[in-house]
Amino acid sequence: MNRGKLSLSIDFTAEAGRELLLDLAAHCDVAIQNFAPGVLDRYGLGYEALRERRPDLVMLSLSGGGQQGPLRELRSYASTIAAFSGLDSLCGYPGEEPLGVQQSYPDPNASLHGAVAILAALIRRKRTGRGDHIDLSQLAAGMQTSAEAMAWLDLFSEVPGPLGNLPPNDEPLHDCFRCAGEDEWIAVAAEDEAQLAAVAAVAGAPSGDPDAVRDALEAWCAEREPRDAMEALQAAGVPAGAATTAKDRFEDPHYRARGTYVETEHPSIGWEMVYRAPWIWPDEIPLANDRAPLMGEHNEYVVCELLGRPREDLDRLTAEQALY
Repeated sequence: MNRGKLSLSIDFTAEAGRELLLDLAAHCDVAIQNFAPGVLDRYGLGYEALRERRPDLVMLSLSGGGQQGPLRELRSYASTIAAFSGLDSLCGYPGEEPLGVQQSYPDPNASLHGAVAILAALIRRKRTGRGDHIDLSQLAAGMQTSAEAMAWLDLFSEVPGPLGNLPPNDEPLHDCFRCAGEDEWIAVAAEDEAQLAAVAAVAGAPSGDPDAVRDALEAWCAEREPRDAMEALQAAGVPAGAATTAKDRFEDPHYRARGTYVETEHPSIGWEMVYRAPWIWPDEIPLANDRAPLMGEHNEYVVCELLGRPREDLDRLTAEQALY
């Protein structure tokens, strides 16, 4: 988190801190904030105030319920968004209580929607010269991930629930199977009869009956490591993937070959392995793989170099605790 960024620590409840933020706005193409609606306006730092310093500013306000609507005051975490947007209702097994989304998926999901919205606003600004204020609801972004359930309700008037590992459509085989080793698994999906026949051939099933194929595959997987089973099924044209742990992924030769992890040194915690950006550009444009900054690490750079203020201003703002 926060790799490739500069850290400026401002107390905007202080008048000097607010004035510094307004000065900084003049140098910004984009401003992003995820306070509850109205917070920045109360301090004189809302969109209208910022665009007085930068008329073509693009601003993204990313909050739980958005800036408008009955839930605009919603205070939320990823778990709140997962529940209210419908994701939790789809996680689990049929006939059982929903398990819920165990990872904070709604957070990066909303951020990705925000990034796309910002790019669209910047493209429009290039064409028109006009900035904009983007109102992004994390709830609405979360609903985008359960669009299939909404379509099912619309088409069949049925409320979808948890499916577990059952196929979402009519695939003859769609499940996870235990492999050799402690808590080792593989996911296998046969989308049609041809793929089911391929599974039957690999697993040595006595017939192409789905139940017979499932029984044979269970016995076959139980004697093999997940990666070996995956490679054998993939070679036969069957979608299959080994279920991996964090440790497995650090050691995986594919991720190593792509440089998925990079080692960085942080002054507080020492050397650590972190994810790099998932894409590779052939011209090797530098990517944001540096460590996360310390709080306020770049106060001097931003105040003195970017804003061109004298060192005395930095010292005064720090002494007044407008910077920390």
